[in-house]
Amino acid sequence: MKEVLIALLSAIVWGTAPLIFKIGLKGEISPLAGIFFHNLTASVVALITMVIIRESFSYPLRDVAIISFGGFVSGFLGLLLYYKAIKIGEVSVVAPIVASSPLWASVFAVLILGESFSLLKFAGAVLVVVGVILITISRA
Repeated sequence: MKEVLIALLSAIVWGTAPLIFKIGLKGEISPLAGIFFHNLTASVVALITMVIIRESFSYPLRDVAIISFGGFVSGFLGLLLYYKAIKIGEVSVVAPIVASSPLWASVFAVLILGESFSLLKFAGAVLVVVGVILITISRA
């Protein structure tokens, strides 16, 4: 139950981020520069927090490499596409489409990690797709 509360808080925090990004991207800053400042801020705050709580800096190289690759995929490629979409589109359309990422995570988890895919998970995935379609066509 604790993980559900933490995930919900994360969703609420992430739900405010597109608004902040859209406001920042209305000016002269490019999506690429936005990613730089976004990730720089996140890195500096994470580093300061790690120092304060005395978090270890010694981790297996394989784990660091995998997390770093994930950072490149999501923290650079994903954010670059997201920022470009936010800059030119409406947050109310772009954010829900991007929020279909759990659908893709579920599909990839089944295909790559061999996780189970139940009827209930399938129904949830269909609802995500239908929701994205409805929000996308509602802008017309």
